[in-house]
Amino acid sequence: MKRICQTITILMICLFAMSCSSQKVPEGFPSKLVPFRVTLLHEGQPVEGAAVALVSETASGYYVVAHTGSDGVAEPETSVNTYSKTGVPPGVYKALITHTPKVPSQVSNEELGKMSMEEFDAYQTKIAAEIAAMPKLVPTQWGNIKATPITITVPDSGGNATIEITDPKTFQQ
Repeated sequence: MKRICQTITILMICLFAMSCSSQKVPEGFPSKLVPFRVTLLHEGQPVEGAAVALVSETASGYYVVAHTGSDGVAEPETSVNTYSKTGVPPGVYKALITHTPKVPSQVSNEELGKMSMEEFDAYQTKIAAEIAAMPKLVPTQWGNIKATPITITVPDSGGNATIEITDPKTFQQ
């Protein structure tokens, strides 16, 4: 009897902990998510730190976003409000891709917090000039929903998409 009570108590504690730690799935969240990865390459080399957003061609209320790692791979999460899960609902998407390169003189947030307003203004000006002088790995129009030429189809089984930037105006998919 004592063992049964202990087992029931442990099960109740586990169930309570799981219910407290899990977030309720919001209304309208897609019922099916599939594993999907987007690889972004520039002339064969991975593009790190690019933001990838997949915008459904149907009005769905959810969004799919990710950032590329050092290998150029992004594994999108689907989100509604503050609830998100790894994976993508099957469907057709316009891809929005933006990239702001890291600059050599970029400093940490801690260092930024120690700057005076004048130092911060000078720093911002310096960073903006460095970014303007750097080559653009991702064409600017790819960050505009009306101008992006990239459409990605996510099949029911999931999968991968590779986007190869061959020059600032063209890409291969």
